[in-house]
Amino acid sequence: MSPNPEIVERAVDDPIALARRLLADGDATRARQIVDEALAARADDPAALCLAGSLELLAGEVERAQEHLVRALDIDPQNVEAHLELASLQARMRRFEEALDELSLALLYAPDNAKALFEMGNVRRMQGDIEGAIEAYRSATEKDPSLAQAYVELGFGLLSLRRYEEALEPLERGAELDPENFNGQNNLGYAYVRAEQYDRALEVFSRLCAQTPEWLLWPRLNYANALSHTGRLEESERVYAYMLQHEPNNFTAHWNRAHYVLARKQFAEGWSEYRYRLQVDDVWHRRLIPFAPWKGEPLEGKTLLISAEQGLGDQIMFASCLAQVIAPAKQVILECDHRLAGLFQRSFPSVRVIGSRQEAMPPWLREVGHPDYHTQTGNLPGFFRQQLSDFPRHDGYLAADPERVARWRERLAALGPGAKIGLSWRGGTRGTRRTFRSLRLVDLLPILSVPGLRFVSLQYGDCAEDLDTLRRETGIEVVHWPEAIADYEETAALCVALDLTVSVCTAVIHLNGGLGRPVWVMVPAVPEWRYGVEGDAMPWYPSVRLIRQAARGDWSDVFARVSDDLRQRFSA
Repeated sequence: MSPNPEIVERAVDDPIALARRLLADGDATRARQIVDEALAARADDPAALCLAGSLELLAGEVERAQEHLVRALDIDPQNVEAHLELASLQARMRRFEEALDELSLALLYAPDNAKALFEMGNVRRMQGDIEGAIEAYRSATEKDPSLAQAYVELGFGLLSLRRYEEALEPLERGAELDPENFNGQNNLGYAYVRAEQYDRALEVFSRLCAQTPEWLLWPRLNYANALSHTGRLEESERVYAYMLQHEPNNFTAHWNRAHYVLARKQFAEGWSEYRYRLQVDDVWHRRLIPFAPWKGEPLEGKTLLISAEQGLGDQIMFASCLAQVIAPAKQVILECDHRLAGLFQRSFPSVRVIGSRQEAMPPWLREVGHPDYHTQTGNLPGFFRQQLSDFPRHDGYLAADPERVARWRERLAALGPGAKIGLSWRGGTRGTRRTFRSLRLVDLLPILSVPGLRFVSLQYGDCAEDLDTLRRETGIEVVHWPEAIADYEETAALCVALDLTVSVCTAVIHLNGGLGRPVWVMVPAVPEWRYGVEGDAMPWYPSVRLIRQAARGDWSDVFARVSDDLRQRFSA
């Protein structure tokens, strides 16, 4: 192939420009030859020295790279490129403060240099200063709105701080500027999932799967996850099956698939998949409890420690299996959320209950001696709930404080005649499907308008604005006692005193079910696995009734059924 005449001409006038062009095209060998020739002709050429340093750094020759770059700066202290390369070298050696010094000098001589700001963001991120990194990345995008990677890193930093909605704009811009950046696309899809914009997440991950080879499995894992969030469970299952065929030890795929299998009430297989949660890199699994794992060995004469995991509702649900380890064991030590400790101790008097906050290194470990075995509470169903017939019929396994119940009955009676109905209308937090299981209180007007009933709030969190809006717009008042919500012992007693509870999917369901109290659940069209994909019963709790949404986003039929059934049940 004949050399490009333009390049030949430029080589005569500016060999370093040619070397840069060759390096950008991937020909580092030829670039190195030209730089060596330039330095042989003029050893004090700062541009040649700077590029020589870059080439040495690429080759892994850190000391020689540093020599070239320091010499270039001795000759030309304002050489911005040399400062940038030296900063990159220092960062590689984890000399972060030195790297920041070099970047500060680069910005002193070139305040608008977006690359320097971008590299400063990278160094801040490596230091663990995510806020500082975000500030630097944002400044880089302001100086150079075409710098795609700065948008991607800015979005990733915001994701790291769980500022999901804020991360969307820079990630969308990064994807627009560089649609081939698969990591950026993946982060955008993840941000959509965490912001509960599942349809958009599905679009992103579907596109990623089309753009990447079939053997690349991580886009397919995210695609399957998005499919499940949008209710396309069978398609999601097929993708998981494909993944696990090619990567049998993909723990996240097993864990995600467990939710689908359990939702179909295929419990034996589901619990087998569910155990992989302990292998997934998630904060609530990283706990140091140094006792032998219980694998189902006989418990006669043995002490079993059961550690807590997940949220209040999960801990209540899994506690339904406790009776089957309490009976044979010499002693059972149960860790639970500190808010449940009193309720659990009363309900399981022979168990030693420890209330905690699920610390990574539990401070109470030194107090429990040397238990023979340890297991997580979420492992219990795998031993005792292998099929639907294993779920016992019960009238409640939790016991509220009788004195508290009596006091709440008096307060409810003081409200006047009519059935007293508990009400919870918001569930979850951002990123835990809150949009699927949360409503505005005013949306419940068809239910709240049923005559002759008194509604009592069981809603946790700040709900004063919801209650005020309802009162102002409709004249309907829902009674709210904050002290009943602040203490779970009081919440349990109030639930027992009520005639019925109507709620979205939240921990109140598990509390009522564990107490054996009647509760009607307004279930979204895409429910969590605990509620199954069909039917009006919940095997964990005989007192729970499920009223399912027919179409995602449309609650009108659910509201109509609940209001009609309330009229029929309490017509007298």
